[in-house]
Amino acid sequence: MKKIIKIAQVELSILFYSPVAWLILIIFTIQCGVTISDLLETRAASQELGNNLKALTKDVFGGYNAFFNSVKNNLYLYIPLLTMGLMSRELSSGSIKLLLSSPVTNKQIILGKFLAMALYCLLLVVVLCCIVFTGIISIESIDIWYLVGGIFGLYLLACAYASIGLFMSSITTYQVVAAMSTLAVFAALNFMSSVGQSIDFVRDITYWMALSDRTNNFIAGLISSKDVIYFILIISLFLVLSIMRLNAGRSTYSVVAKTLRYAVVVVCVLVIGYLSSLPTLNGYYDTTRFKTNTLTEQTQSLLKQLDGPVKITVYANVINQFAHLASPKFRIYDLKQFDDYTRFLPNLEIDYRPYYNYTLDKRDNTDKTLLERAKRASTAYGFDFEEVMTPEEINKIIDLEQELNGFVRALEYDGKTANLRMFFDQIGYPKESEISASVKNILIGPANIGILTGNDERSIDKKGDKEYKNVFNQLNSRSSLINQGFNISNVSLEDGILPLDLAVLVIADPIISYSDSNLDKIKEYINKGGNVIIAGEPNKEALFNSILEEIGVQFSKGILLQESGDYKLDLLQAKITGGAHKLGYSVKPESVVSMPNTMAVKYKDTLGFKATPVLVSNKKEVWNELESINLETDSISFKQDVNTKTEALVALALQRNVGNKEQKIMVFGDADFMSNKEISRSNLKNKENHQFVKETFKWFSNGEYPIDATRPKPIDNKLLITQDEVAWVKVFFIGILPLLLFILGGRTLLNRKRN
Repeated sequence: MKKIIKIAQVELSILFYSPVAWLILIIFTIQCGVTISDLLETRAASQELGNNLKALTKDVFGGYNAFFNSVKNNLYLYIPLLTMGLMSRELSSGSIKLLLSSPVTNKQIILGKFLAMALYCLLLVVVLCCIVFTGIISIESIDIWYLVGGIFGLYLLACAYASIGLFMSSITTYQVVAAMSTLAVFAALNFMSSVGQSIDFVRDITYWMALSDRTNNFIAGLISSKDVIYFILIISLFLVLSIMRLNAGRSTYSVVAKTLRYAVVVVCVLVIGYLSSLPTLNGYYDTTRFKTNTLTEQTQSLLKQLDGPVKITVYANVINQFAHLASPKFRIYDLKQFDDYTRFLPNLEIDYRPYYNYTLDKRDNTDKTLLERAKRASTAYGFDFEEVMTPEEINKIIDLEQELNGFVRALEYDGKTANLRMFFDQIGYPKESEISASVKNILIGPANIGILTGNDERSIDKKGDKEYKNVFNQLNSRSSLINQGFNISNVSLEDGILPLDLAVLVIADPIISYSDSNLDKIKEYINKGGNVIIAGEPNKEALFNSILEEIGVQFSKGILLQESGDYKLDLLQAKITGGAHKLGYSVKPESVVSMPNTMAVKYKDTLGFKATPVLVSNKKEVWNELESINLETDSISFKQDVNTKTEALVALALQRNVGNKEQKIMVFGDADFMSNKEISRSNLKNKENHQFVKETFKWFSNGEYPIDATRPKPIDNKLLITQDEVAWVKVFFIGILPLLLFILGGRTLLNRKRN
């Protein structure tokens, strides 16, 4: 070990007695200073303009365009300039003969030179630590361990680059060739991730070999054993190859024997690397403050209940817009989306079943036959068409018609299945809430929502403005309740007695009056303790009042109007009550629920129910208009001598015990608040209709669904420095610190020259 350290000392002295080491250190410092100064300056300006900043640690250091990623993208430029002379200098000058004849081994030579580079890389880490210290004094409550993980990853990357550069320097006498060859190897290792992606076994190996993005997990705040082992193996591989390269000058092995020896080393590294990357052998440490890279405790507790084999079967229709994600070329990317789950389910099996069939939408209206479209799509996406199942073959395995023959993942456990869908949003993939909801569906079953039909009530199958498809039954909408753990079904009074196993029965704005027999069925359902949502509309109170009498509630006559300079008078902006928050609603107090065309709800606490007002109108702006009006043609305004402004109740929650079951009922004076149009309204500030609806059904499901995968809010949301103070940061890193390094380097070089 002493000889290794001595060689490292000599190599470091050679490095620092040349201008290259000093120049790289100065340039690296300036580059880091420019990057961090620009990032801080932009955010300081935004804060001074009154904008709210959020999660600054990740935003400034860990994001795609943030500091650590900038360093990672430029680090490869520096290392070859440092390593190009490590061995090529010895080879070209002939001093290698002195080294080989000295009482040191080739192993000690290589390890000593690599140690010198590892120590030099620590100087780069010192510069990064100075940047981190700047972040500590600049950002309130900065996440320090997040930054430590990022620096650790960058250091491993620099050491890996150094080991590659050392090997390339050992195979040529020309330093420039060594530098260019090192860059070529960097490029080759980055390119490996795209080699052989259509072949399963080859894909796994080449992806493991790829150097690109290996530090991404570190930068994102996740240290994994497979990434650490990868860097250790890459460093070890090129150090061993360098030692073998030096030993080759003293050996008498044939070319074939030498090639086999190199091949054995490479294969051993690949085997160890492949095994270390298997989920069962992988370990993780989440460096983020609130463990944002790890599944929530609630989800982890669900996964612990899965004590048998779990499988995801991917049914990918090759003519579906998501089909390319299941193609062999994208297989690694697709599998990575479930890394958070394979951490806790290492034996999770994911199988791919491509097929083709009509997608049951307008894309089927082409002049090509289904077979022609399937062959064309298979060729474009890289599927082997011989492995793509026909409509007849897929129908024998699974019925996907209800899924519009789309891209569906079937989660299978203990003979039960739950579907995971792709979504039309920026993420696309199902995430923790959706996946955990499917797991919970399998373990305890879904929460069943029944939508009453038969009297022209609001429909969950139509896309019209007043219908309910978006909130209940939109397959490719992440927020739709069907993707949040609920089972949605139409219920008809003509089928007999209403089922009592529903989490809630929704009765929304019937057009046709219920017959006496049907009213009796609804009343019987309520009297037996069934949960129900009743959503009415003005001028239709007569359709409901006989039902509402059973629970001590009535709809008021008239329509609620709200004074507004921007919106129609019948657009009520209802506010959530304190009582609703006690029921579990987390909608912010300043939020509003838009309710067009609304009537008030009245109740009397005489029938054993505990009544809780949920939504009320603004007392200063709303009145109840009893006269028949037409907002399209009439000029309507508040008349102080006729009308009275009021805080009208528009949503009421009722609770009582029926037998051993708690009954829950909600009555709304409007049915539009969860309609397709109102859910997608974007011109009303602080509107939270969808969140309100989601939490309403969470109340009815006793908190089971939707799954809450929210994390604690970040606390590093404030910059402690101004733009003027950022300017001093720039002066220090671009002027003062480089100048000090220049002076120190100059004195060192002058002293060397004098001696």
